[in-house]
Amino acid sequence: MSGYIGTQPVPQATQTRDSFTATSGQTSFATGGYTPNFLDVYLNGVKLAAADYTASNGSDVVLASGAATGDILEVVAFTTFNSASSSIDDNGDATAITIDSNENVMVGKTTSDSGATAGFEVNTSGRINATRDGSISGVFNRLTSDGEVVQFRKDGTILGSIGVESNTHLVISTPSNGGSLIFEGNDTGGSDTRLAMENNTGGEAFRPYNSYSDNKYNLGSGSRRFKDLYLSSGIYLGGAGSANHLDDYEEGTWTPSLVGYSGTPAFQDSYYTKIGRFVFATCRVSLDGTSDGSNFIISNLPFTSLGSTSSIFGSNIVYSNSGTAPTYSLVSVGTTQINFYDASGTNISYTSAGVNKNYRISITYFTT
Repeated sequence: MSGYIGTQPVPQATQTRDSFTATSGQTSFATGGYTPNFLDVYLNGVKLAAADYTASNGSDVVLASGAATGDILEVVAFTTFNSASSSIDDNGDATAITIDSNENVMVGKTTSDSGATAGFEVNTSGRINATRDGSISGVFNRLTSDGEVVQFRKDGTILGSIGVESNTHLVISTPSNGGSLIFEGNDTGGSDTRLAMENNTGGEAFRPYNSYSDNKYNLGSGSRRFKDLYLSSGIYLGGAGSANHLDDYEEGTWTPSLVGYSGTPAFQDSYYTKIGRFVFATCRVSLDGTSDGSNFIISNLPFTSLGSTSSIFGSNIVYSNSGTAPTYSLVSVGTTQINFYDASGTNISYTSAGVNKNYRISITYFTT
């Protein structure tokens, strides 16, 4: 008689079973192996006491009294439990779950390594490590309703969460009215005081979520500053109108030259700064001893001047050495040239400006 009703359970890694049909007077039975003190011996279904047999060498079970012909001897041996590392396998083809001696639980790997190898780990320090090679290592999915997907706490107090809004908007929120950052696909409006990141649907990249949060948030602070800001278009300062739009700022050097001059001039300190369409440039030019009756003209300004006769601008001239110097200068309309004039408004020549003279010039004008 088997002793079971229905399907007999099959031991899985925790025990082994040997069954023997005895001959007359048989006392010794060679098993498949066991650990002493980790086995049960049954004779005709009756469990024998330890005094009824000897099991000490790990292989043989020896009865104290010989069995009768046809007696059934069963030996159930239990495998030892390794407290350093135990595993539960999935039908024997791979290790599914491992619990090590520190009670760290691992899935898909057998060693706790803080996420260095692929697999999932929950360790006793309270940390969860999910590692996957070449793909995402975690998925958090909220079904049906909008709201929080992941919540973050400190000592039980909610610090913030990551969730979903309108089925498609990712929301990073702080508690209560602390504000949120929303990454959205289009402008849906709303009544919250939150920030929104758009997918450029409305031509805007980063903006307050709606009018309720206008003029409320700072980007950085005096002691917590951002470093560099890279913009492909411009920035509005002090207002939202076209007059407040600063679309360019530059600073650098430029290479001035003298138009028609037959001598060899020397240039120094040729710098410029451009703020929007306003240009401020400087240069230092030294004329040599060449006598040249051509008009005194400096060219190659870094930007073309505004093309309007009502937009003619001049420069400040400081010179050294004796001689007649230009009274004033003008940036020619729609050009990159500076013309120099005497008090009567007549173009002054290089010769009149004086040989061996050193000029320091600062120029201000508007570009297009």
